[in-house]
Amino acid sequence: MGRSIVLAGMLLIAAMAISGGPRVAVADETGPASLLSMAQAAEARGDNRMAIALYQRAQEAFPWESAPLTGWGLLAARLGAAEQAATLLTAALDIDPDDIDAAAGLADVMMDLQRPDEALALYAAVLSLDPAHAAARDGQRIALTLRDGVPATDATPAALSGPSLANAVTTETPTAPVADPAAPVLLDTSLPTTAPAGSLWR
Repeated sequence: MGRSIVLAGMLLIAAMAISGGPRVAVADETGPASLLSMAQAAEARGDNRMAIALYQRAQEAFPWESAPLTGWGLLAARLGAAEQAATLLTAALDIDPDDIDAAAGLADVMMDLQRPDEALALYAAVLSLDPAHAAARDGQRIALTLRDGVPATDATPAALSGPSLANAVTTETPTAPVADPAAPVLLDTSLPTTAPAGSLWR
């Protein structure tokens, strides 16, 4: 009898460890930060499938928050799924137009997609929020070189100026689903295992 109880307890613990159910449920109750922390930890240990599942879970539980979509989109970009990353990051900006990480990430994705005009607008918008954002400044110069053939060192301040973040995403950017707490955004999570050759993401 005692051995049966111990065995049943061990099976229950194993099932909980595999499903992650109780831990994720507790994270859902504490807000998106816990789920995002779990997703980032999964990324850090190279478990991208778990990270994607956690970002999706956070987005479904908190569809009015941009951070899950931003994290998910940045991971998609790192994995080489540029079109999906553009959709996710655009959706994040629809929720929070001042999400600087989403804007900077989307600008880099536009570069991967060979769309330097849109990238320039997004880099300029990031710099309007954070003038010291070195990656956005470097991105602008690279985008100008790609678009005009102008050497990066010759880019002028006038050429680097652009619209605000609210106007940065043009109509050519992939259409993003509208975030609605009553109808969460559900997007395909299938991603390639390696980034394509020539990707700007490292």
